[in-house]
Amino acid sequence: MGVSIRRGQSEDAGFLAWVMLAASRAHLARGAWDLLIGRDEAGCLDYLRRLTVAEPRSLCHYESFLVAEIDGRPGAALCGFEIPAGGWETVGQAMANVQRDLGWSEANTADSQKRVGPIWACFLPDLGADWGIENVASKPEYRRRGLANALLDQAVRQGRERGCALAQITTFIGNDAAQSAYKRSGFRFSDEKRCSEVASILNAPGFVRFIREL
Repeated sequence: MGVSIRRGQSEDAGFLAWVMLAASRAHLARGAWDLLIGRDEAGCLDYLRRLTVAEPRSLCHYESFLVAEIDGRPGAALCGFEIPAGGWETVGQAMANVQRDLGWSEANTADSQKRVGPIWACFLPDLGADWGIENVASKPEYRRRGLANALLDQAVRQGRERGCALAQITTFIGNDAAQSAYKRSGFRFSDEKRCSEVASILNAPGFVRFIREL
């Protein structure tokens, strides 16, 4: 089994769309992207595929991802990124461009914001981390082969090389498999936020954050 890690490429768009959707769902039946996009599986994947190549380039762009391959086949991925002021605004601009291209109306956008609003409201407050890791997922057939930890270790090195001091990663409370992987890569529990609306919408108590000094 030959494992290699490389930077994401434009031809990974379909795979990275799956990664983002799977990561947002974690151990649940649906996640934030399902709510935001409001489409079936194919519709969600099409939206996210477009987002990976959309301008402006955001943390969802393919260049932000590291891809782990086994014998030349993508098996897992994550994105690592510096946390600047306005980073999520850039994602919002890229999403707006995707929605324009898909012909979303103002009513479509308003409905999307209403569906996903309780999830955004439950996000954990800023704690000063300057390196973020998101969208961690492995294809089912490649799980338990160490790909996620290899990617996490590489992402940590990448953040350190960029001069960052503190990395953070967030998942749902109850996503025990992901939390175990984060701990194996040297992350420790930082804080959590429980929200009744998230529990009622997604059947998860809220979010938990892990951090690691770089």
